[in-house]
Amino acid sequence: MKQKHAYIVNILWSEEDQVYIAEVPELEGCMTHGKTIAAAAKNADDAISSWIKAAKRLKHPIPPPVLKKKPSGKFNVRVPKKLHQSLVIKAVQEGVSLNQMVVTLLAQGV
Repeated sequence: MKQKHAYIVNILWSEEDQVYIAEVPELEGCMTHGKTIAAAAKNADDAISSWIKAAKRLKHPIPPPVLKKKPSGKFNVRVPKKLHQSLVIKAVQEGVSLNQMVVTLLAQGV
C-alpha cells in the first residue's frame, strides 16, 4: 500500500489492546490503530491527513517530513575527551582516518 504522506510511521503490536498501534513521531499526538498492519498503515495515512487539516485550521505549524529533507552528509558531534582519544587510537591501529573509523562504527551500529 502506498502512503499519501512522507511522514515516518511506527507500527507496533499492542498486546494489551490486541491491535497494531500506528504512531507518527513527527506529528505530536498523531496515532491510530488497526487489526492488521495494513489497516494500521491506512488508518495512519488518514490520521496524518486529519492532523494536518486540524493544524491548518488552528494555524499551528506543520513540520515538513524528515524524509523530504536532503541530508548534507555532515554533522558535528561533541563527545567526551576519553572517547575521542579512544577513537583516535583505534583509527591509528586500523590505519584509517578518524572520520572513516567513526563512519564504520556508526554503520555497524545502524
